[in-house]
Amino acid sequence: MNAILVATAMLMAGCNDADSRGAGRYVDSLTFESETRQYIVIVPKGYDAAKPAPLVLGLHGLTGNMTGFEAVTRIRSKADEGGFIAVVPNGTGGLRGWNTGFFAMGGGKDDVAYLDEIMKRVRGEFNVDQTRIHMFGHSNGAMMTYYYGAQRSDIFASIAGVAGTIGVPNSTAAIKQIPEPKNPLSVLMIHGMLDPMVAYKAGDRAMLQCVGAEAGAEWWASKVGAKSGPETTENDAKTVQKRTFLGDKGLEVTLLSCKNGNHDIPGAVGNRATADPVDLVAVDAIWDFFVAHPKTEK
Repeated sequence: MNAILVATAMLMAGCNDADSRGAGRYVDSLTFESETRQYIVIVPKGYDAAKPAPLVLGLHGLTGNMTGFEAVTRIRSKADEGGFIAVVPNGTGGLRGWNTGFFAMGGGKDDVAYLDEIMKRVRGEFNVDQTRIHMFGHSNGAMMTYYYGAQRSDIFASIAGVAGTIGVPNSTAAIKQIPEPKNPLSVLMIHGMLDPMVAYKAGDRAMLQCVGAEAGAEWWASKVGAKSGPETTENDAKTVQKRTFLGDKGLEVTLLSCKNGNHDIPGAVGNRATADPVDLVAVDAIWDFFVAHPKTEK
């Protein structure tokens, strides 16, 4: 860690003693690399400090923020429904992005160290089920999810990304991408096939050319020991294609391709996708995936 972590000011809470806070929504702040950044902690209704609860880290996209992401994903109501603790931090810099290593859209901050500190604090304060720690993100937040998940694959059970990528071409036309995870983990990928921002596949008309969703799913599948190609199915409306790779010890990599989907989170508040949002509510699909994939033994 190349940063000095300074004092944390607790907002909407009086102290940070273990198990001092019950159910509710809290906004905490952390001064990191000379920048004060906030993060939301949502403790679900019925939280019992004597019982371990799952933990879900959620990361917004470029130019987004924690409150907007909280609203469009309805993560607070989902946390109450699922009984998990949710943590939603702000990105960095004027664009409020994330430094994913291969694509530093938020600037040069060490976001791995920043998220490490947040996770350390939350895991230290609340009774977290260490086999049920998950993360998801959108766009640049999905890129950070893949990057941080690979960096901290010893911690996370499963991760999910919406409209992200695992890598981009660099100036030499080679690909810069996330590192190899030391431990296998289950991964859910969701991507609109008409995404105009982050290309669904190489050569699509999109602002960012990158490793496509199908290639990304195959890369993750190779890390979980998948022995064959994916099982492919469609929903009844034939608007969502599901590719599932089964790996060792219950590990799974799944890609949900929304045929009419754009760059938005499917089914989210304010969604502009041309497909009926009822076809796929991404946050529901993500939580169902997390429930089905706790951490496996090495």
